[in-house]
Amino acid sequence: MNFVPPQGPPQTSAPKLYPILGEENIRKLLYFHYKNLSESEIKNLFPQEEEQIKISADKNADFFIQVLGGPPYFSQKYGAPMMRARHLKFPITYQARNVWLDCFFRAIEQLKKELGEDSGFTKEIEDSFKDFLRSFSEWMVNTQ
Repeated sequence: MNFVPPQGPPQTSAPKLYPILGEENIRKLLYFHYKNLSESEIKNLFPQEEEQIKISADKNADFFIQVLGGPPYFSQKYGAPMMRARHLKFPITYQARNVWLDCFFRAIEQLKKELGEDSGFTKEIEDSFKDFLRSFSEWMVNTQ
């Protein structure tokens, strides 16, 4: 039986970042995230070859574009997200969750550096997005 975190589904909704960042920048963010993951201590769970990194990042970007207020690309291509169910075959511990989260936070910093200060990606919006990522990633934990 899989471990279920006491929190359940994400408690905070994702901020509507799509109008601020747009599709191209959300895709960059997810590419940065997957590149960070491919060099992390949990890299064995993620693609290592550049082409596979791009494919995985793009699929994950479809999910985030949808969740962040953009077109429903993920649902159109793959069906309902059901992310927890899709990931049950992978053992996700709190340690792995923390590494995943750190890689995402570093990707945010990479994107912010590239966008510059006038991007509209304010501290308030960033904090809201990070809160969503914390809640979402805790919900994905399935192994103690």
